[in-house]
Amino acid sequence: MSLIQRIDALLPQTQCGKCGHPGCKPYAEGIADGEPINKCPPGGEETIAALAELLKVPVLELDISRGSAPPQVAYIREAECIGCTKCIQACPVDAIVGAAKLMHTVIIDECTGCDLCVAPCPVDCIEMHPLPLGTLPVVGGLAFNLDEQRARAAKRDHARQRFERRNARLRREEQQKQAEREARAKRAAHPEVTATDPVQAALERVRAQKAATADAALKKAKIDLAMSRAQLHKSLKAFGHPPTFEQQSQLVVLQQQFEAAEHALAKLEASAPPTPVVAAAPAKDADLKRAKIQLAMRRAELKKAQTAEAAPEQIAPLEQALRDAEQALHDAEAASEQPLPDLVRVEKRPIDSQIRQLKTELAYARANLDKLERRADTPGEILDQARARLQDAERQVQDHVTP
Repeated sequence: MSLIQRIDALLPQTQCGKCGHPGCKPYAEGIADGEPINKCPPGGEETIAALAELLKVPVLELDISRGSAPPQVAYIREAECIGCTKCIQACPVDAIVGAAKLMHTVIIDECTGCDLCVAPCPVDCIEMHPLPLGTLPVVGGLAFNLDEQRARAAKRDHARQRFERRNARLRREEQQKQAEREARAKRAAHPEVTATDPVQAALERVRAQKAATADAALKKAKIDLAMSRAQLHKSLKAFGHPPTFEQQSQLVVLQQQFEAAEHALAKLEASAPPTPVVAAAPAKDADLKRAKIQLAMRRAELKKAQTAEAAPEQIAPLEQALRDAEQALHDAEAASEQPLPDLVRVEKRPIDSQIRQLKTELAYARANLDKLERRADTPGEILDQARARLQDAERQVQDHVTP
C-alpha cells in the first residue's frame, strides 16, 4: 500500500467534509503533502494518535474550530417526508433508500453519521441521533482490543467501498446521459435518416426511450430549482423583520442553493438539443435576486424602526440604506436587461384591529352555523342561538364599517 492508502485506511470514511476536503481520500492526500493530522472531528483523538504513529510525528490536539462529530446516525421522521430525494442525492454512501414522492428511510448499519443529508431537506425532517448501543462507530485509530480494532477497520473498509461504488455508478450514469444527449443531437441534425425496416424502427424506439430518460434529468433539475425558489421565498416570509443574524446566514445558504440549482438547470439546458416548440427561458440573474432580497430586508428594518417610533438619528441611516438598496436593484435590473421597477412607494392604510376582531368573530359564527346545519341531530334551540350569533356578528361589522 502507498502512504496515501495507509493514511486513508486510518481515516473514519464518513466523507463528511469537516476537514475542509470533499472526502477522506483527498484529506489523506493532503496529510501526505504535509497538512496537519488534527482536522478530522469524527476520528477524534484516536485517529490523530494512529496517524502520528504512522507518520512518526507529534500528537496534536483536535482542531475544535471544525466542530464536534460524536458517533451518530441520521433519522428521518417518515411521517413528514415528502419524497423529494434530496437526502438520497446528498448521502455519500447510499445509506438512504426511497423513491420520488415516496417515503425515505435510513439504513442505520450503513449510515456513517456525516450529517450531509440534514441541510438539503426542504421540510427539515432529518435529525441526527446518537449511535445505538452495540453498534461500532466508523472511526479510525487504536481500539481497546484486537477484535474491536479489526471490526472498526472492516467497517471503515465497507464504508469506503460503498463510497467508491457510488462514485463509479454516478460516473457511469453521467457518461450514459452524455452519450444519449450526443446521439439525440446527431439525430436532430440529420432528420433525413429514418427507419426503413422493423429492426431499425425498434432501434429508434430504444433510442427514444433513452432520450426520455435523459429528459428526466432536465425535468428533475427544474423541480429542484422550483423547490429551492419556494424554500427561499418561504423563509423570507417566515423570518422576522429584520431577520436575526442566524436567519440571515440561513438566507445566504438558501440563496447559494438556489443559484446552484439555477446553474445546474442552465447547464443541462445548454447541453440539450434545440427544441422547435418553446425556447427555454433564460436563467434570471443571480445578482438581481440578491438585490431584491437585500431590498426586502432594508424595507423590513425601516418599517420596524418606524413602528417602534425610533429616534430620527436612527431612522436616517435606515432610510439611506433603503435608498442604496433601491439603487442596487436598479443597477441589477439594468445589467440583466430587464426594465427598471417603479420604486414609488404607496403607504398602506393602518390596520384597524377592531374590524379585524369583528370579522374574525363573523367568520367563526358563520363556520359554526354551517357545521351545525350539516348535522341532522342538532337541536332547534342550538341552531337558533347560532343564527342569532351570526346575525349579531354581521350587524357589528356593518355598524363599524358604516358609521
